[in-house]
Order: sequence, then C-alpha cells, then structure tokens
Amino acid sequence: MTRILVTGGAGGLGSELVPLLQSAGHDVRIGSSRPEPEDLAAGLEWAQGDLLTGDGLAESVAGIETIVHCASSPFKKTQEADVAGTKRLLKAAKAAGAGHFYYISIVGVDRMTLPYYRAKYAAEQAIEASGVPYTILRATQFHSLLDAFMRTLFRRGPFLFVPGAARFQLIDTSEVARHMAETVETGPSGRLPDIGGPEVLTAAEIAKPWLKVSGVRAVRVPVPALGPLGQFAKGLNICPENKSGRITWAQWLEKTYGRSS
Repeated sequence: MTRILVTGGAGGLGSELVPLLQSAGHDVRIGSSRPEPEDLAAGLEWAQGDLLTGDGLAESVAGIETIVHCASSPFKKTQEADVAGTKRLLKAAKAAGAGHFYYISIVGVDRMTLPYYRAKYAAEQAIEASGVPYTILRATQFHSLLDAFMRTLFRRGPFLFVPGAARFQLIDTSEVARHMAETVETGPSGRLPDIGGPEVLTAAEIAKPWLKVSGVRAVRVPVPALGPLGQFAKGLNICPENKSGRITWAQWLEKTYGRSS
C-alpha cells in the first residue's frame, strides 16, 4: 500500500485515476487549488495547494511516497502553472523525501512548437534534472479535447472551420488512467513508451460524425491546416506504432451523446 498524491485529482483524467488507485489498495490524497468539497468520497484525503504560488504544497506532499502530477493549465498562466508550478512541486517533493514523481505528458512535446507543448516539455526537463526518481508517460490527445475544439476553437457562429488534414490519434481518458494505475505500481521507470488511441483520423473524419450526434447546427467549412495546425497535419502528435487504446471516436461519441454516428 502506497500513499499517493494526485494533483488535479478532481479533473477529467484525475477523477478517472483516483478510484483505480483506491481499488488497488493505495491511500489517495487529492491535490487541488480549490477548497475541500463537502461531498468528498469516503477514504479520500484532500490537500489544498497552489502551484502558482507554492502555498500549501509542502503540506500536500507531507507523508506522501508517490506524486502523480496531472494538474495542468493549458489555456491560461501555462508557464506559471505547468513549468514554474511543476518546479515548485518537485522542490516540495524532494524536501519531503517522496520516492516517485509520475508525470503525464503529451506525445510530440519535443517536436512541436505550440506554447502549451513547449511548456509540457520544459516540465519534463525539470523533472529529469530534479534528482527525484520519476516516470514520464506521454499520451496522444483525448477524445474530450477534440470535442471541446469542435465547440470552441473550430466553431465561429454558424460555421465549423475544420483543418481537414490535421491528424489525431484520440485516446480515452479512462484508458490512460488505467495505464497509469498499472505502471505506477512498478515504481520510477524514466520515460515510458508513448500510448495512443486505436485509430488515426483527420480532423475532417472527426468532425463529420461529431456534427451528426452533438446537436450542434453548423456548416462544415474545410480549411487548410496552416501555422501551428500544420504540425498536426505532419503527424508530430501521434504514435501510430503504439495503439494502446481500444475505444474509438465513434464509440466515444455514442457513449457521450447517446447516439450512434
């Protein structure tokens, strides 16, 4: 039995991971910048700590043997949270004598120039240089991310602007969480093999069934994958040799929206 802190344990991936670690017999503490909720599940601990300031991090890692770092801020204060915040957490982990720092990253962070990817890569480098025993796992994009992209990034009024040639190897958060729960058991392992979903699809192939089931009314407009999106067209974000996931985009859509595409 290991005492594990999961930063971002109340988020999308973290909330999938925490019950798996509990069922494996670990004592789990959720790390969050938010106060403890009134409906915290039985058997869980809650630690409020701020990656941006460092407040509460020492208390969060106290008595912890393994830190699973899922917390991230892709859309705002990314450098402060993902790079500087990871360094603060590493410093606290080292001072507390934690024996394993497990980090979830993204396939292609060492090849792509998107600011968020650069921040994740900088965090990886900080972990490798920290002296804290570590594991780094890179996964491809989540189904939920592309769902969000369709609703926000690609959509403008009645139009859905789809960079059709951009490619994604979508994987389900439940499958990433399961892989993490299994591999955390082996202890510090350095860089693990990348994991990805069962299929490589273009944005055009992703958008068509999404429009059918999501209830969003929009006219699909093909656009070239220019600028940073061109890196997705080149496949810098995928690992087709490692199709670890089994849940397809069509299956995820049916599970999420209750309709077959």
